[in-house]
Amino acid sequence: MLMRNHIKAGMSVLAAAMLAFSNAQAKVEGDTIILGSAISFTGKYSTNGIHAKNGYDLAVKMINDDGGVMIDGKSYKLEVKYYDDESTPARTAQLLERLINQDGVKYMLGPYSSATT
Repeated sequence: MLMRNHIKAGMSVLAAAMLAFSNAQAKVEGDTIILGSAISFTGKYSTNGIHAKNGYDLAVKMINDDGGVMIDGKSYKLEVKYYDDESTPARTAQLLERLINQDGVKYMLGPYSSATT
């Protein structure tokens, strides 16, 4: 239970800080904030990338199950849009540009490995 509270608090602080200190508006669909992630589902980092995705999904589920993230008195659910970076830096860069330019995502969750950035 203590770990759950730490994860929830950390993600809530992260989400609030992203919104509070940013000039850009988050991609919001209704009452949902969309986060982006280019992460390894294939290639040499796929096992760890899948574990990272599972961790992100668990944190998002726990936050959403507890009512979401409260910002300026309004509650928002979190959602993550994922793309497979194929464990390569070039593909990671392409996908981050896609998330920003095509999907309108303003906030990213990092990849598993710094080798893909």
